[in-house]
Amino acid sequence: MSDAPPEGPTGPGWAVPGTPPPHLQPAHQPAPPAPLTQYPPAPGPVTQTQVGYGPPGGHAAYQPAWGTMLAAHKPGIIPLRPLGFGDILEGSFAALRRNPKTFLGLALLTSLVVLFVLGALGGLGYLVATQLGDTASDGVLVAGVAGGLTLLYGLSAITSAALTGILAYPVGEAVLGRRPTAGETWRHTRGMVLRLAGLCLLLMLPALLLVGGLVALVVLAFTHGSNGLGAVGVLVTTAACTAIVVVGVRLTMAAPALVLEDIGIVAALRRSWALTQGRFWRTFGVLLVAGILVGVVQQVVTFGFQVVGLLLAVAVGATLGPDTGPAVSAVLSMSFSVVGMLLAAMVAQPFTAAVTALLYTDARIRKEGFDLALVRAATGLQAPG
Repeated sequence: MSDAPPEGPTGPGWAVPGTPPPHLQPAHQPAPPAPLTQYPPAPGPVTQTQVGYGPPGGHAAYQPAWGTMLAAHKPGIIPLRPLGFGDILEGSFAALRRNPKTFLGLALLTSLVVLFVLGALGGLGYLVATQLGDTASDGVLVAGVAGGLTLLYGLSAITSAALTGILAYPVGEAVLGRRPTAGETWRHTRGMVLRLAGLCLLLMLPALLLVGGLVALVVLAFTHGSNGLGAVGVLVTTAACTAIVVVGVRLTMAAPALVLEDIGIVAALRRSWALTQGRFWRTFGVLLVAGILVGVVQQVVTFGFQVVGLLLAVAVGATLGPDTGPAVSAVLSMSFSVVGMLLAAMVAQPFTAAVTALLYTDARIRKEGFDLALVRAATGLQAPG
């Protein structure tokens, strides 16, 4: 009597409908995704020789032998394939929704730093004004206010850019289904903060100096009656602003590249320029729509808090009387406005950072076959070949 297993439902000739044949099944169970501490740089597209799949003479997205099971794999916030516009926006919202402590916590910390600097500048300005008294000229006061606002906005821009780079790390981990804590994110990215700040200054200062100089020349030209020269200056300024927008879009992926690949400032700028080659309008469109969404949310939140603060200020002012009412009303109104701006920034900055990081990931998937590395990292499977 033969000991071979019978053919049929329990034998080798049968498989559950919908499952791959035994010789195409994975050799082991997928491992849980491990931290992808650094995105490996891939200077060129993955070829058929490297992958073992794809049409002759070209590269197609990784298609395992068992069909589309891994092609549609989604261990985290996005499917591991080239992303559509909706995928990027949905993934950005999902990143905030799945790990709010990390994203909103780091954004809150950044906003509090800016708020602390704002308070320090306001207190310093008040002390200086009280010491100078009537001896201070209007020009000195205007220069002080302008300098303080310039410093404040410069610090806000630097901290915002640094936050965009820092939050690229939890976005990259969220792609694989992980939820790094704020402490883990900070430990991984704290050594890159100076590079991120330097990157921001390198991107901001030339543009500010160029536009500021051109605007000053235009104002001087019109002030001295040189209308023709002023009109030419307006055209040159418009062209310069357009060029700045184009270059800014081409370099928008520099911060995620710096953090996720752990590279230098110049290398990050080169990576962003290469990744956005031939993808300017797509990148610009996604950033534009994301910016409109962020702007609407910021305006709604800020306006709502301003209205509530104004109503409370009027009510409190009417209750306390003319002696202390106006001062308390002013403090209430300003406090609610600051809180509204703080909450708006807490939501806007992480969302913008997530959009930028996912644009970077999508560009690498489309240009370098980065979905292969992500699939392997998320499932523990190795592509044959």
